[in-house]
Amino acid sequence: MQFGAGAIDIGQSNQFRPLRRMPLLSRLGAVALQILIISNVCLAYPELVDKIRARQINVGSLRSSYDYIIVGGGQSGLVIANRLSEDSTKNVLVVEYGYVDNNPSQLEPSSATSYPSRDLFNVTTVPQTGIGGKRVSIYAASVVGGGSTVNGMLFDRGAAEDYDNWAALGNPGWDFAGLLPYFKKSTTFGTPDPAIVQEYGITWEPSAYGNGPIQVTFPSWQWPTIKVQWKAWNEVGVPTMRDGENGNAYNAYWVPNNVDAQSRRSYAKNRYFDTVSSRSNLHLLTGYRVNDIQFSSAKKAESVRIQQRGTPNGGSTTTIRANQEIVLCAGWLNTPAVLQRSGIGPQDLLNRANIPVVVDLPGVGSNLQDHPATQINFQYTRDLQPNQASLYTNQTFQAWAQQQWQQFRKGPMSMLVGNALATLPLPTMLSTYQSLISRVNSQNAAQYLPSTYSAASIRGYEAQRRVLMASYASLKNGIVEIPFSGGGGTSLVHEKPLSRGTVLINPSDKWADPIVDYNTSINPIDNEIFVAMIKFYRRWMQAPSMQQLGPQEQSPGASVTTDQQLINYATQGMISSTAHSCGTSAMMPQDQGGVVSSQLLVYGVTGLSVGDISIIPLIPATHTCATVYAIAEKAADLIKARAGNNPTTSSTTSVRTTTSTTRTTTPVTIPTTTGSGATQSKWGQCGGIGWTGPTACVSGSTCQSLNPYYSQCL
Repeated sequence: MQFGAGAIDIGQSNQFRPLRRMPLLSRLGAVALQILIISNVCLAYPELVDKIRARQINVGSLRSSYDYIIVGGGQSGLVIANRLSEDSTKNVLVVEYGYVDNNPSQLEPSSATSYPSRDLFNVTTVPQTGIGGKRVSIYAASVVGGGSTVNGMLFDRGAAEDYDNWAALGNPGWDFAGLLPYFKKSTTFGTPDPAIVQEYGITWEPSAYGNGPIQVTFPSWQWPTIKVQWKAWNEVGVPTMRDGENGNAYNAYWVPNNVDAQSRRSYAKNRYFDTVSSRSNLHLLTGYRVNDIQFSSAKKAESVRIQQRGTPNGGSTTTIRANQEIVLCAGWLNTPAVLQRSGIGPQDLLNRANIPVVVDLPGVGSNLQDHPATQINFQYTRDLQPNQASLYTNQTFQAWAQQQWQQFRKGPMSMLVGNALATLPLPTMLSTYQSLISRVNSQNAAQYLPSTYSAASIRGYEAQRRVLMASYASLKNGIVEIPFSGGGGTSLVHEKPLSRGTVLINPSDKWADPIVDYNTSINPIDNEIFVAMIKFYRRWMQAPSMQQLGPQEQSPGASVTTDQQLINYATQGMISSTAHSCGTSAMMPQDQGGVVSSQLLVYGVTGLSVGDISIIPLIPATHTCATVYAIAEKAADLIKARAGNNPTTSSTTSVRTTTSTTRTTTPVTIPTTTGSGATQSKWGQCGGIGWTGPTACVSGSTCQSLNPYYSQCL
């Protein structure tokens, strides 16, 4: 979701890739934030500068065998390693292709919008015919901690129906009720600044969280214009939900960030690995690729062959045995590639690559899904102050923001990519939704699927389509996402696309980068959803409350009106991925193109499982970071149960917090000097229709009317 969990600019090749989902003002503001932050990183993190070290071993220190070998030290791999190594009698090895990124700036809020290229795989797709034949860069992390190291830190879950759909596809225990204990187990909620809670009416449900490693909270800042945006959603028929984390992730709701009380990134490395890295039974080996998995004659996974990164392909390798289980956590891109190189995958592909077939499993590398997105931009000609542009146009405000961050780690620079989403059900957005569903059901399922899909994969897609259409008709499941944080522009994100893609090794060179094809918007219904999004966004901008801001459409532009014009606009600027790629080793029945069972065991072999984002059968309408933690926590319990160990799901005691449940208009105190009595501080609200707070300003500022609804101390 990256806005959300890692939406990168897939057209960039610079060292840092800016967040594509952010509107222009947000991106420019993010640049300003980065400039302000860089000079203060060492002051903010002296303990990190002094103490952080790459906790890893070299290949010469490896044991000849381990009880568990985890292929991939990304987000899910580190979670599973932590849980399996809780048993001191079990030795656990994690093999990661990337390295440790100990740059303190990677923990700062600014890292939500810029990702070092060193932490990403450099892979591009084949031409995407559905969006004009563009080749686009993919998002796949190549760093310890994986996608949790390089994402937008927007921490939300899908609606209950999203996960109930997984169970409906033949996966008992993977519905929302079955996953909720693991969502809780992985998180702890930190009560945010009470002033911000009161000012903006931020709500959450304490019972949705537990006492787990990942810290989540809200920043100490929001842009004032978001108050108007919340009201406008209600005016166009979109209710406000108390919290999306408890299964109600639809309509409009607040979303926290995975940061601690000091606004530092809370992620897999520092919360799941660093805290247990001293365990003598846990080893992390970085800078090594797992070439393949070796099997016994009985098709039991026995060992992995690893090769140092940067050495010639097919050169010197090291073989390490697994006594109990090998767990693939190499992600959506490389888990299917490792399987295929190991002889598990579509037989035709393996034959062309001269790889001996261990299991003809045609679903390996199929079912690729992501959330495609396009941009829309409005300018507020009468925007409230301060706003996103103030960080680079108002030197006084900029200096104050820097001072707040340096002294208190609060204020505008504590904000990441935003904290509010409108995840809209199709009936809310499109009155003719039933006609659209009928047209989907009348399609030949194979018509828009890749030609490489087997009959089993087509059957699996048909099963997906049945539950998808129920979601399309539901008022309790979002089909599209519209992030909002006070700006006039944003990304329009398709959360439940019909198009499907593939990740396949290159049969001419199995060591080359996998061949990725999203097939973005190849199904024409996907484009109809984008048209509906644009029209509904325009309707939102026409809401009565919005008129005080003077919204003017910049793109696609008021002259772009016909459906075909809107499709042309959407596809021209569309990105294939918002960093939520998944599904390439799907958890579905084998006769429906599945790769793993509901126990996460790979079909046709023993001793081999998958515990990462690639097992998702149907992409949920959410940024995927929180979901991956839940998958990994559940995977660890399944692995433990197979070994006769007791699962640890009982450690999910809720953290009890107090929250405001009503939206109020009491102003937040912005500067360090506060007013007393009925005096409002600088930058605070001091009047407007319906305002009941202070109307006098502190010395040095005066109450100025910006519009009938909002006056401010300036």
